[in-house]
Amino acid sequence: MALTDIDGFASWGTETPSVPVLLSVPHAGRHYPTELLEALRLPAASLLRLEDRYADILTRRCVALGYPVIIAHRARAWIDLNRDEQDVDAEMVQGALRSDYPEPGAKQRGGLGLIPRRLSGEGELWKRQFTLDELQHRIMTFHRPYHEAVADVLEQMRLRFGVAILLDLHSMPPICGGASGPAPQFVIGDRFGKSAASRYAELVMTRLQAEGFNIGLNHPYAGAYILGRHARPRANIHAIQLEVDRSLYLDTDLRHPGAGIDRMNIMISALVSALADESLGSAALIAAE
Repeated sequence: MALTDIDGFASWGTETPSVPVLLSVPHAGRHYPTELLEALRLPAASLLRLEDRYADILTRRCVALGYPVIIAHRARAWIDLNRDEQDVDAEMVQGALRSDYPEPGAKQRGGLGLIPRRLSGEGELWKRQFTLDELQHRIMTFHRPYHEAVADVLEQMRLRFGVAILLDLHSMPPICGGASGPAPQFVIGDRFGKSAASRYAELVMTRLQAEGFNIGLNHPYAGAYILGRHARPRANIHAIQLEVDRSLYLDTDLRHPGAGIDRMNIMISALVSALADESLGSAALIAAE
């Protein structure tokens, strides 16, 4: 195990990857630094809504099998790894001007920029603005090292196998079904075909449907900064996001691990194995052209 707790994340099986698939979990962190809790306006339990609650334990079988895995331990409330470094709400930073940063996107306008600002139904998260030094500290000691580590592993895989796939694992609250059909229990995101060759999303969809699950593709989650940052399909580096319904592996309150943990671990490891087999076959065909 390569442990980098100083940076808020840990990795396994990444020094010499055994397969060309990296399983990442950016939003399941449960470490809340003291300075973050001291700045919090709401009860600490409110921040659980930002977590992909216990999604990290869905990687246990992959770790045991020696597959490459990277998990963020620092809470999403500290800084969001699925946002660009420039996705900053200037009103949250002392002395910052709106013109210092790009125009805010929908996520930031909804309170979920680089540092989350508010939660629907609960309001503002923080008692005070943050200093620019505080913001830069979070970027330089956690956000940037995490993405550099992911990029390094993917490049190692590409050099070794001729191909690399990032499977970015998230979890979602249960979605209500509607007139269009049953609610998806998994949502596969490939940024509408921009972050990965279509065969990889199709493979994941086929595997999950064979297990009896309802699957969504790019709706309501297509993938965000992580996929955009790391995917380079033309260079044979692909990235897919997978959202898992929390009711499949948590208890009825969606707060603690439930009875579905083992099944989900088996399914996730099987997906990694299937993606590896598919990618290696495709890489061999490309090399033979």
